Amino acid sequence: MSKADELAAKLKETRQAADATTGTDQAIDSWPGEVYAMYHQIEAWLKPLLEAGLSIRRNPTHVFERHPEGATYAYSIDQLLIEGNHHSITFVPIVRFTADGEGRVEIHLKGKEIPLLRTVSEHGETQWWLQSIEQSGQQPDAVALTEVNLLSVVQEGLDL
Repeated sequence: MSKADELAAKLKETRQAADATTGTDQAIDSWPGEVYAMYHQIEAWLKPLLEAGLSIRRNPTHVFERHPEGATYAYSIDQLLIEGNHHSITFVPIVRFTADGEGRVEIHLKGKEIPLLRTVSEHGETQWWLQSIEQSGQQPDAVALTEVNLLSVVQEGLDL
């Protein structure tokens, strides 16, 4: 391998590393917007309950996370708090970088956490997956976050 080939290979590695860093920076920058889009959908689904006395608000928080390749990120993002019937449910953004998806939010209710995983299809479409509530001792499966599935979580979390 000539010196020029060695330098070209090194330049290519450096460029790929810079491109990867730019991609992770963009992923972190877009993460709050992805979470807020989900919150907006949840708020729309819960509108009839708001009219019946349910309370929804957003609480600012900070997240510190490390990308698997070592870069660290600190950013502000909101939690979503749903209150009603003397109970509460909190959606807590945990990480953008996860081995099994494109971000994770935890739903805290009644002393337990239900993971909510974000995936992105090959066409760029976001889907949120809710770990279903255990039924008859079986291992819960992931189900799409839909209005019906969200309302099941709200019903359980708020004892409705």
